[in-house]
Amino acid sequence: MNILGQDIKYGKTVLNLDIAKLHTGTPLDVPIIVQRSQKPGPTLLLTAGIHGNEVNGVEIVRQLIHKKYNIPEKGTIICIPVFNVFGFINQERKFPDGRDLNRVFPGGKLGSLASRFAYAIMNEIIPHIDYCIDFHTGGDQRFNYSQIRIDASDKETLELAKVFGSKFVINSPILEKSFRKSVTLLGKKILLFEGGKSLNLDRIVTKRAIEGTLSVLHRLGFRTDKEELAAIPNVDQHYVALIPRSGRILPTSQ
Repeated sequence: MNILGQDIKYGKTVLNLDIAKLHTGTPLDVPIIVQRSQKPGPTLLLTAGIHGNEVNGVEIVRQLIHKKYNIPEKGTIICIPVFNVFGFINQERKFPDGRDLNRVFPGGKLGSLASRFAYAIMNEIIPHIDYCIDFHTGGDQRFNYSQIRIDASDKETLELAKVFGSKFVINSPILEKSFRKSVTLLGKKILLFEGGKSLNLDRIVTKRAIEGTLSVLHRLGFRTDKEELAAIPNVDQHYVALIPRSGRILPTSQ
């Protein structure tokens, strides 16, 4: 496995995606944390902060790393805790060029800043992965109940969504030029988690997302500790229903 020109050895590797500089000339790196086991297996990507003001997703990935759940017993887990570093620093949804990063994929080598960033991710990271969990929150200060959004026509993706254990799984249309669309077109399986609201940390949402991610890690064989798995609430107690493509979850509170 070679990412950003660097051979990924067993254990932990920290990479920096550097495609732009601040107006002061200071480089602004996007950290990419890779944990690779000696045992062969699939590769999972955990991403957050594609919209810079969706800080709760960043906290979810941070805690997964802090608790060392990103260390696999087999295969490889790649974490990008802050996808849109530019927006995260400014607490804004968009890139500095005013573009929504989640509307420019798969990007272009000579396009706008957001487009070039999307192109780098799609060409340097995504070809190596098999699965992805992308963490989001509700936009415009709208609180969304914890949910998983998928293309339910894919049986494996639907099964993983149930394993994740959110009460609601939405058969959601895939938006054009979105990260989820581009990843899906390459044959990768992706779960989009959404919960909470922008510029807000919610402990309940964070806890639910960590438990769900850990359930998926066990189902895919990245982790096998039985005591760890037993500590996760029974997913059957959480999963309620698949919301059809025409359905809509209204703003609510937990």
